[in-house]
Amino acid sequence: MSKRSKILGSYSSFKPQNKIKAKTGLFFKLVLSFFLIYQFISFFIISSFVVNTSAMEPGILKGDKIVSAPIISGSYINLFRVKMPGFKEPERGDLFLIKPGNAPQIKWYYQILDPVIRFFTFQKISISPDRNQNWNNKLSVKRIIGIPGDSLKMVNNKFLIKQKGETGYSLEEYLIEKEYQLTLPQNITGVDSSFPFLGTMDEITLSKSQYFVANDNRSISYDSRLYGPIPRENIVAPVILSYWPNFKFK
Repeated sequence: MSKRSKILGSYSSFKPQNKIKAKTGLFFKLVLSFFLIYQFISFFIISSFVVNTSAMEPGILKGDKIVSAPIISGSYINLFRVKMPGFKEPERGDLFLIKPGNAPQIKWYYQILDPVIRFFTFQKISISPDRNQNWNNKLSVKRIIGIPGDSLKMVNNKFLIKQKGETGYSLEEYLIEKEYQLTLPQNITGVDSSFPFLGTMDEITLSKSQYFVANDNRSISYDSRLYGPIPRENIVAPVILSYWPNFKFK
């Protein structure tokens, strides 16, 4: 075989391998691009969420699918402790996706790697150290009841709110302009009335950047009645609508 034939033979044998490498590289670039676009949209613009508790009944039921919009209030990047600008701050009566006040702090490398692994395993695998803490590490829907400077107390499962600079209290349904219904617990006798489930709470005053959040279903006290006010960075995104099983703007 001539030297020219050997060169041509070698070139033809490498050509299919180069095509495979090129296609593989293109595939991974497309997947990576899709991942980055998905993360950007869901973190900064709009995202979907499935409600997994009955804490917001009767307005939002367990199993409802909702849409939140971080772009409205501005996302908080925990990794860099930076808040992106938004169009409006949380107000009384607003529905928000929040992180509970006792949510554990996650190391920066978990914050980077965990979303990647969950994305490529279709949410089946997580490496976050709080992945098995089903009660206190999840995002949840809550209603903003108190904003910075407010003083609040609870009587008969309803909040009394004293605005900053005011001397008197207003019942939540008169102060909050948004309309919403409550699920109230049944009266229980023979138990200390200060117990969170029983509809009373001592006065609390919110400091700068503190918010008080509560469930519409007041028989479930896993809200600021239990873990206290939450900082601004724990307020993730406003809920703008539910789309399954019923379509309704919030």
